[in-house]
Amino acid sequence: MDLTSSADTSLQKVITTRQFVLMALSSSIGAGVLLATYSSLAVGGSGSLLISFTVVGFAVWITMCALGELSAAFPVSGSFYEYSVRFISPAWGFAMGWNYVINFIFIVVFELVVMLLCTRYWEPNLPAYYVLPGFISGLVLVNAFGAKWYAEAENVFAVCKMIVLTAFVIVAALIVNKNIPADTRPAEELGFNLWVQNAFRHGPIGFLYVFMTAGMAYGGTEMLGLTAAECEKPQKVMPIACNIVPLRILWLYLVPIFMLGMVLKVSLDGEVQSGGISPLVAAMDQANLPIIGSIFNGIIIIAIFSMASASVFASSRALQAMSARGMGPRLFAKIKRGYPIWALALVFSISLLSFIKISKDGDIVFNWLLALASGSNYFTWISICVCHIRLRLAIRRKRLENRDVLKWQSPPGIGGSMIAIVIFVFGLAAQIIAAVQSPLPNPPHVLSSFLGIIVVFVFWAGYMVLGNSVLLTPLDQIDLQAKATEPVENDENV
Repeated sequence: MDLTSSADTSLQKVITTRQFVLMALSSSIGAGVLLATYSSLAVGGSGSLLISFTVVGFAVWITMCALGELSAAFPVSGSFYEYSVRFISPAWGFAMGWNYVINFIFIVVFELVVMLLCTRYWEPNLPAYYVLPGFISGLVLVNAFGAKWYAEAENVFAVCKMIVLTAFVIVAALIVNKNIPADTRPAEELGFNLWVQNAFRHGPIGFLYVFMTAGMAYGGTEMLGLTAAECEKPQKVMPIACNIVPLRILWLYLVPIFMLGMVLKVSLDGEVQSGGISPLVAAMDQANLPIIGSIFNGIIIIAIFSMASASVFASSRALQAMSARGMGPRLFAKIKRGYPIWALALVFSISLLSFIKISKDGDIVFNWLLALASGSNYFTWISICVCHIRLRLAIRRKRLENRDVLKWQSPPGIGGSMIAIVIFVFGLAAQIIAAVQSPLPNPPHVLSSFLGIIVVFVFWAGYMVLGNSVLLTPLDQIDLQAKATEPVENDENV
């Protein structure tokens, strides 16, 4: 099969605009913002946390606009790495596709383990084999009925996420204004006094560490490009998502993070580093509101389950699209009755790695597996922005007008994509520096922080050698026609 041809689009287009809009609001909110912000607050402080999330959030919005422009003009299954193949090179598209598949497969494992840790908030010695089979079965059930019911479940989860984050902001405001009788802390230990006191911890290294966390927390926003391939009106929904993302970043990221710094006093200890409790729950505990803390913890488990479900969806669709191109095993390209059944089977098989936490040295093995995903988000976002820039340059090279090719244009334009690339490159550099100069008392092995970056370049270099790919597709050879995509074999006998 020609590797520069488009992949299969025989996935069912059943996701409605209403479902897509709610998914755009909160589908990728998971452990990154609901749990990892705890250690980030302890390491970098409230000021570093807010600044880093604002900067990365701005760049993510630019990236979503770039992806919206690409998706409206070229609606294809596989989304951003399809664009990497078309606008950068087959080798880079191959590396980005597998990078994304590996990233989200292991995010499924990560989210399962995080859900286990959250349940131990109520019962510290709760065995993993009591909990994990139920969560895995739930993920199978949500994904067993196809994209339409997956989207419907995500809508329910989205409402839960919006409720818990909005409720936290309201309760935090009441705490700051001393309207919670159970909270006996003096007013000077809360609000702006607490925020300013802990604004910038551990200096520049603390800021770099938090910047790295922000990249992880926004991960998955781009999966809307994958979801659009199974939407009834893909050319309509991506521009809508681009307009929704700024609201989502402000409402569900920045405001809760700002309020968190005003009500949660935190020190860098083992409990924080383990990631076993959400800072939202910890803030309720410090305010002597254990019942609200338990309610928040329950909804947070639902929210993390949602991210695990979204990761199953993203990784299976990415694997199917890659394999449909001939860039993966043919088995995973097959679609049965509208579902990428074999890709889903692989994802659920690997999800069983979450049981590693039971074994001796399980934490060490788990951390190294998770490190495979390190840097993935920044690479994905950089690739989307580079594709957008090269699309515009190809239009100019062929002496066409933007309106001749584009159905919708990104408001930040090509300059915005350049700014976003600079921010993301800084994020990758921050990850490396923060790993070498980690302020954590028990930092992971330095090599583990480089592993994800190494994997990307191994895939890229391997394809360059074995696939005889060009380093960069010439601008005048880039295909600007939004043509129908090639079908692959579908097995309807199941």
